[in-house]
Amino acid sequence: MAKKEDLLLGFEKAYEQAKAKEAELLHNAFVEVMQEQKASIQNTLYVLELIRFELLEAKYKEIMG
Repeated sequence: MAKKEDLLLGFEKAYEQAKAKEAELLHNAFVEVMQEQKASIQNTLYVLELIRFELLEAKYKEIMG
């Protein structure tokens, strides 16, 4: 039983590491674009909120049909 649990923990750890790496790359890409654009904090936050809304809306429509 311990081997099964170890295997599951290994998969979970690998998944979390991959997710963290993806988040780091996305974060760095966003920072690079924001620095290039030299946008104000207010506009940056506004655009991020718009993107958040658009992504959530698309996911909602995907789930709800």
